[in-house]
Amino acid sequence: MRKLLALMFATISIFASAIAFQQTEISGGVLKLEQAAFDVQAYDISIKVDPAKKTISGMTMMDAKIVIPTISILLDLDDPYNVSKITDGMDALRFDRLKGAIRVFFPLSKQPGESIHTEVTYAGTPHVARNAPWDGGFMWSKTPSGADWISVALQGAGADLLFPCKDHPSDHANHATMRLTVPDPLIAVGPGLLEKKERNGDRTSTFVWHMALPINNYSLVFNAAPYELVTDSIKSVAGQSIPINYYVLPENKDKAPKLIAEQKKYMAFMEKYCGPFPFRAVKAGIVDSPHLGMEHSTSIAYGNKFRFAADGLDWLLLHEFGHEWWANLVSNNDWRDMWIHEGFQSFMDTFYIEQIRGKDAYFTAMKGRRRSVTNKAPVAPREQTSSEAYGGDIYDKGALTLHALRYLIGDDAFLRSIRRMAYLTPESEKWADGRAQRIVTTDDYVSVASRESKQDLRWFFEVYIRQAKLPMLKSESSNGVLKLEWITPDNLPFAMPIDVVVDGKTIRVPMTGGKGTVPFTGAEPVIDPKGWVMRQ
Repeated sequence: MRKLLALMFATISIFASAIAFQQTEISGGVLKLEQAAFDVQAYDISIKVDPAKKTISGMTMMDAKIVIPTISILLDLDDPYNVSKITDGMDALRFDRLKGAIRVFFPLSKQPGESIHTEVTYAGTPHVARNAPWDGGFMWSKTPSGADWISVALQGAGADLLFPCKDHPSDHANHATMRLTVPDPLIAVGPGLLEKKERNGDRTSTFVWHMALPINNYSLVFNAAPYELVTDSIKSVAGQSIPINYYVLPENKDKAPKLIAEQKKYMAFMEKYCGPFPFRAVKAGIVDSPHLGMEHSTSIAYGNKFRFAADGLDWLLLHEFGHEWWANLVSNNDWRDMWIHEGFQSFMDTFYIEQIRGKDAYFTAMKGRRRSVTNKAPVAPREQTSSEAYGGDIYDKGALTLHALRYLIGDDAFLRSIRRMAYLTPESEKWADGRAQRIVTTDDYVSVASRESKQDLRWFFEVYIRQAKLPMLKSESSNGVLKLEWITPDNLPFAMPIDVVVDGKTIRVPMTGGKGTVPFTGAEPVIDPKGWVMRQ
C-alpha cells in the first residue's frame, strides 16, 4: 500500500507543479465586457483532423443570448489558427483577428434577451502539449501497433486551443455537438452519445457526438484511435440503468472487464456519499488516452496503464471518474475556486481508501498528503485580477482542509455537507436533465457546511484556504498543566479544537478564543496523534 500511496502522491505533486508551469496559458480570470455581454447556449463544432500533417480545419457554430447591450463580442481562439470567415448563418460578419481572440461585429447593437448565432471557419496547426495532461494541447501519438492515436487536453490552458469559444469556466454550453472527421480506420470519441457515423468518399469517417446536458469547455475534446467498444451497464441508486462504454485500444481489450469492474465500485461509492451519477441519462464513459488521464464529462480519458493495486484500486480512474461530481456536476466559477474540483475529489480518493482498507489506512494516506503541501499561495484566493494559474495546494491542502473539517463538525454533518454541496436538495437528486448542475464559488460550500453543522464556519475557511500560511499551535507544559494557544497569520480568529492524549485517554480540548489548557498527572500529553488538524 505504501508504494501505491507514494506513486499517487508523487503523481499529484507533478500535477501541482505543472499547474504552476502553465501560468501564461491559463484561461479564465476577469471577463472583458465583450465576453460578459453574452451567455453561451450551444456549440456545434465540426473538426477535420489530418494526423499526417498534424493540422485541423473546421467550423464552429455558437448560439448565445445577449445579457449586456453590445455591438461586438470577443471569442477566444489560439494564435496558430487562421480565420477565413465568420457569418451569422446567412450574412458575413466583420471581424478583427487579435492575439488569442477574435472581435466579431454586428451591424447594430444587440440588446439583452436577443439571440445571436455565429459561424467561424478556421484552420491551422494546433498547439502541441509539452507534457499532457499537465499542460493543454494536442497529442499526436501512436498506438503499440503503430496506428495514429490522437488526443486533446484543454483544462486550464483553455478550449480555444481547439475551437473558437467564450473560454471561461463560468459559462457552460447547455448542450453541444461535435462532428469529428478522422482518417479510416480511426474512431473519434467525443462527449455524450454517438448519434451517427458517416463514411466519406475520401477514406475518412465523421463521428457525430451530442452532449444533451450542460458541459464545461474543457470537456469538449476528442480522442481518436482504432478503438474497440466494450459495453456494460450498472443500475444507479436513482433507479436508472446507466450504460458503460469503454473505447479501448485493441491491445488492451482483455483488461477492459477488470477496469469496468473497478469503475462500478467507484460508482457505488460516489453515489453513496455524493448522490446519484449526474449523467445517468447519458452514459459513464472511458476512453484510452496516450496521456495519464482527464475528467472529460461522460468520456473519462484513461492512460494509467492498468496499474491496479493488490486490492484492485486504480487511483487514476477513481480520481477522474469522481470528477463527474466534482467538476462536471458542480463546477467552479473561475480557477481561483478550482479546489472545489481537485480538493473535494482528492478527499474522496482518500475517503475511498478508508472504505476498502480501514481508518488507519485513511490516516496514513492523509499524512502522506501533507508532504506535498507548499503553503505558497491561498487555496482559494478571494481576488483574481488576471488569468493566473491555480496553485498546486488545491489537491492536497484542499483534501486536508476537508479532513480537518470532518474532525471539527463530525461525520454526520460533514457527510451531509458533501452531499448537499453536490446536490442542493434531496429533490434535486431526482433530476437527470441538467437542472442539478451548478457553477459555484468557495462561499457556496462555506454556507452549506455552516448550515449543516449549525455553526458559522467562516473563521475556519479564512485561515485554511483564504490565505496561505498555516496556523501554529504553541504549547507549554509546567506543574502538570499543558497550555495551548493558536498563533495565526494577521491574528485571525481560530477556535479549532485539538485532540490530546492525557494519561492514556484521548480528549478533545476546546480552544475558545484560540486558547486551551489540559491538566495531566502522568506522561507528557501527546497532541493530535491521528493528524486531524493542519498546523505548522
